[in-house]
Amino acid sequence: MKHSITVCACMLCSFLAVYAQPHISAQAHEDAVTVLTLPDKDGAFYSAGKDGFLTKWTQDNLGEHYQLTDLEIRMAAVHPNGTDVAVYETDGYTLHRVSVWNWKTQTRRYAKRFNTTITYMNYTAKGSYLVVGTASVSGSFFFESGSGRQVKKIQEATGIVSLFVTGQSERSAAAYSPSGMITYYNMSNGTQKTQFPAEPGLSQLCFFNNNLFLAGVKDGAIYITDALSGTLVTRIAADNPILIPNPADTGLYYIESAQSAFTIRYIQNNNNTAVNAPVTVRTFSGPERNAVTAAVKTADTVIAATTDGNLFSIPIGASQTAQDAQQITENRYQKIYDIVSTGESFYFLTANTVYSSSYTTGAVSRITENMNYTNFAVYKDTIIFWTKGSREPIRQTAPKTNAAKILFTPRNDIQNLQVYGDVLLYIEGSSTVNTYNMTTGMQTEMYRGTGIQDAVMYGNQMIIAKSAASAPQSALISVDVTTKETVMLPVTGDVAYSLAYDPAVTNAPVYYIAVSADGSSAKTTVNAYYPSRRSSTQILQLSDEDVSAFTYLYGTTLYTNIGKTQVRSYNIQSRRELRLNRSASLPLKITRNRTHAAVLNRDGSISWYRQGSGTILADWYLTTGGQWFEF
Repeated sequence: MKHSITVCACMLCSFLAVYAQPHISAQAHEDAVTVLTLPDKDGAFYSAGKDGFLTKWTQDNLGEHYQLTDLEIRMAAVHPNGTDVAVYETDGYTLHRVSVWNWKTQTRRYAKRFNTTITYMNYTAKGSYLVVGTASVSGSFFFESGSGRQVKKIQEATGIVSLFVTGQSERSAAAYSPSGMITYYNMSNGTQKTQFPAEPGLSQLCFFNNNLFLAGVKDGAIYITDALSGTLVTRIAADNPILIPNPADTGLYYIESAQSAFTIRYIQNNNNTAVNAPVTVRTFSGPERNAVTAAVKTADTVIAATTDGNLFSIPIGASQTAQDAQQITENRYQKIYDIVSTGESFYFLTANTVYSSSYTTGAVSRITENMNYTNFAVYKDTIIFWTKGSREPIRQTAPKTNAAKILFTPRNDIQNLQVYGDVLLYIEGSSTVNTYNMTTGMQTEMYRGTGIQDAVMYGNQMIIAKSAASAPQSALISVDVTTKETVMLPVTGDVAYSLAYDPAVTNAPVYYIAVSADGSSAKTTVNAYYPSRRSSTQILQLSDEDVSAFTYLYGTTLYTNIGKTQVRSYNIQSRRELRLNRSASLPLKITRNRTHAAVLNRDGSISWYRQGSGTILADWYLTTGGQWFEF
């Protein structure tokens, strides 16, 4: 079976000119840190994690934060030039992408998409090539690091490898296969030099002592292997070990966690043929038990990353006394989960509170409390709380009186909720569209099907976006509110979602996003459907698949973030497009009033724009004290 890769030209235009700068702070990652890179000669290193952020940390314990993707980053590798960084992004299922970024400009140089899981990724010693190992019979792929052009450096398929390291001259290389094999290659002619069996199924693989020893973890133990013969040197029992690789070290450091204590131990090289029993270097407390996910070593310090997104610094020095690890990250900001325009002001939803503010005043007022809901809508003088992807009861609160009540409890996970006059329109799961009458308290099932994505009330009918694969086989349908009669609408696309229209305009078009795939190619389009003449027109196109973008309509301006990197503003009358410069984090939602647009970013910050301008006025983060901090 031939394994294929695709040059990901998707969103190329968006990535070429995003005009963003990283935010510099000690803020922690939002979620678990998955990788730390080896420090450079100045002690700087990168962290990356499930939140899609790549952060460069310098010796002053400040990080340059920049979100590369809305996916998890599982691997990262820094080119010897210190500027280019390769990352492996994945949704954990079908999307596997390696992208290379210029850190100085925060622009993506190129990307490669793979059909299977990435098992290894790193640059060769001089940085001539980027090596990507895959869980396929084809095994490893080689790309010229500057151009991204694929080259054939090994004549025969390497098979699945989880480590591939070249010598300093790049004329030879060693690879480890999880099936239990060490193979050496001649990189000059691409031939295999020698191969011998080794311990199978090792993880956290790394070489040390000038590549003479290979270390890996398996079943609660550290295995040290003679890299030149495959012979097992020793097996060291260890509780939840995290290896701390550094090719320059003659020995190997690792972190072991047992009960409530963490210990840094050192395996010393013994005459290049054996290793001594591990010795304790430092015992420390700080991260919670089993919370360490990765670690690296600078000259005299170990940096440990944790499942909650924090980084800790532990000085290396012989000590039998438990000491606290110094936390170098902090959590200064409240995450904003949702935002709503309320005329001249905006409401901001955090885990515990709804705040009111605007760019004009900058003042922050507390409106009411929030009981951990992640979404909200405004109905008259009250707030409707709901949580996407949850069956939490739908709650109504009147801020002026603090009166609160449960309206109803959904039977399935809520996917969307909108207010139309005295009616709440909401989608449960991907199978039903329902309404709730705020006056009578009556719930009504309006449509039942499969693959439902979005719905809007349009006069006496309801327009529903769905998968075209489900009956009736159209990506858009209309349902008569009274008779429930369903009609297929003449649009193209495999799936439609993210509907928007202006109820104040007679015969207003309904804007929607459609995704179409044909073999190895896909496209995403923003379209206008005209119910009066039963036809649609394409407005914007992206040469890739994007199934989670938004549309937002304000007057004659349509906003969307197809491509995920930037918000695109499209003037319906002049047909002119304006791209809004992005923040350090990716855009998630937009809303606006007469004078300003506010973009909610994925990290919970707000980017402000003046009406008609793509330049960021300011990026605001809400501090834990309830005040704005501006970048």
